[in-house]
Amino acid sequence: MRPFRRPGRAGNQAAGQLRHEASVITYGAILRDLVVPMGSAQRRVVLGYRSLQGYVDGRAYLGATVGRCINRIGTGFTLDGKPYKVPVNEGDHVHLHGGPNGFSKRVWRLVGATDNSATLEIASPDGDAGYPGALTARCTYAIAGPGTLGIELTATTDAPTIANLGHHSYFTLQPGSDVRDHRMMVAADFYTPLDRFLIPTGEIRSVIDSVYDFRILRAIRAETPSGYDINFVLNQGWLPQASAADLPVAARLVSPKGDLAMELSTTEPGLQFYEGIRLAPSNDAYENEPHLPYRGLCLEPQRFPDSINRPHFSAVVLRPGETYRQLTRFRFAQQ
Repeated sequence: MRPFRRPGRAGNQAAGQLRHEASVITYGAILRDLVVPMGSAQRRVVLGYRSLQGYVDGRAYLGATVGRCINRIGTGFTLDGKPYKVPVNEGDHVHLHGGPNGFSKRVWRLVGATDNSATLEIASPDGDAGYPGALTARCTYAIAGPGTLGIELTATTDAPTIANLGHHSYFTLQPGSDVRDHRMMVAADFYTPLDRFLIPTGEIRSVIDSVYDFRILRAIRAETPSGYDINFVLNQGWLPQASAADLPVAARLVSPKGDLAMELSTTEPGLQFYEGIRLAPSNDAYENEPHLPYRGLCLEPQRFPDSINRPHFSAVVLRPGETYRQLTRFRFAQQ
């Protein structure tokens, strides 16, 4: 594990001054820890395990970088007229987060580090998990300013393939609380409905008069049979060339007590919201952070799920000479 950190303000740090602090591990390019200063204390805002074995054994993708394809696709796809099969790892019909041995279950290589950033790389050979082309992916974590964590994902290939990487931290702005008591805003007028396998049907539907209407900041808690696990169609669209300064706020999260807020900005056209209904207890969880259902939520920037099988969805095909890029910023502010 290589920790990296940045003082809460520029210049030398006075003795005892609290800092925004993050740490990553090469296994799964995982964000293991993220803490923010809260007055005279610090608050951990992501779920994590105390040991490496927790991540090896875990099935919830805590803090992981997933790929080659985040979220769900069916058992296969066709690319340039050629069919490909990918292994299933959710029931008998779904390939989830790159399959049973996806990027979240691999050891990445640390290729760069500074006091406030770390860059990790993975090489995925042609045919890996059924995907064509040899793909090289990088993940850079950086404390980009007071209260701001930046994540940049890039990839290149030597043959046409799919690239739709993602980050899978479980956030809680008030550890130990039910995340449904957080308030949330998502700048999305539409979402992608799902079939019984949680794969998009291909429809793009308005959030109006639905439990998916988060256009105005409100409590997450709602009567949904199986909890939230849905892709929002962000109003901003896809912003592949945008700089961090140009990214609009795609989502905002506020703690139940209203004392801490998080804003998410991204280049991606979609945002998966999962409220952690399938989290399971763990003896290896950080102290006072039981991994129970609804104790952490995911906000995952992405191209739309199953886009390779839905031509009218966002582009996920990467070709030689092109560079896949995703830039996301999480900004935390004490209220």
